[in-house]
Amino acid sequence: MTATTPRLLDPALLLAYADAQTALARVEERLRLSPVRLPWKARMALAERQALAGIDAYELPEDAVTIDGRGRAITSAYDLTHWKHAIGMPITLDALMTDPSALLAWLGAETGLSDQPAPGRREPWEMHPAIEAWSKACQALPPSPPLLHAGRIAGLWRQLAPLARGDLVASLLIGDRWGPGRWNGSQGGLTALGLQRAGGPWKIASGLDLDHLWLGAIVAGANAHLDLEVQLRSYAQRAALHLADRRRLGRLKDVIQFAMARPSITSSQVAKRFGLTSAGAIKLLATAEAGGLLLERTGQASFRSYTIPVSGVAPSPARSRPPVIELFEPTIWDGEGENHVHSEPL
Repeated sequence: MTATTPRLLDPALLLAYADAQTALARVEERLRLSPVRLPWKARMALAERQALAGIDAYELPEDAVTIDGRGRAITSAYDLTHWKHAIGMPITLDALMTDPSALLAWLGAETGLSDQPAPGRREPWEMHPAIEAWSKACQALPPSPPLLHAGRIAGLWRQLAPLARGDLVASLLIGDRWGPGRWNGSQGGLTALGLQRAGGPWKIASGLDLDHLWLGAIVAGANAHLDLEVQLRSYAQRAALHLADRRRLGRLKDVIQFAMARPSITSSQVAKRFGLTSAGAIKLLATAEAGGLLLERTGQASFRSYTIPVSGVAPSPARSRPPVIELFEPTIWDGEGENHVHSEPL
């Protein structure tokens, strides 16, 4: 193999690439067809934000994240993750690679939305030539398909560190947008979710090692999302059977749907969301707990917090799964209307 021969010709790398693309396609399919797609999408956004924060050496607490009525994860000022402005925000691929001003605006570096000025971080006018040097280095890379190229340009970003602060998480946001972000299902942190499983070597890996680590992280992140969807769907089926046996539902179904999209809920949140009294919200939560639909996890009488009985979103090991076509029947967990999603062309 010559120095100019694309490494994708390596059979093991071809298989890894196929696994990564298949995993992303399965996530996208589930987002169209799953009866729990609305709460699942909210949980996916939260998991990716927490993964990015963790890789940025910051533990994002649950109370720093709010899931709004449309299922979007919105963090408070207590989210100290670098460049959080870019998470879930669009940017064209052309601007990403050729327009330093647009890239910095996407990250929030020029607007002050990311951080307060700190020692050691470059000023925007210093970042422009550094980003241009990165773009030039990217252009010298051999042609490769998007998922593979994404890992390589992210690796170059970490090597050149154009921002001099927060470059680790910036590299993942950029790499995700170039690769997994072209598929519906990643909001900027799918690869970060998978890399949490890989440990530290990916930060300094290069060449074929980096290619395999990056593609494996995509598979692991996608599988973590898929595992969570299975858990939520199984819970919804159990809850639906329980609710079907009740003569009067009241707002119980609404509370369960509300809880499915969040890591935990409190009586005050339920009261505010559904216009209930505090006593009414507490009664609903107690009813759900008595039926095994919610678990009380705080043990504090005044500020009890409840969660649905699922195990969470810890990333699965990188593994391939055979493609499966699953046509889910509509259930009471469907929202009104359909989610129409389209992949960005490669």
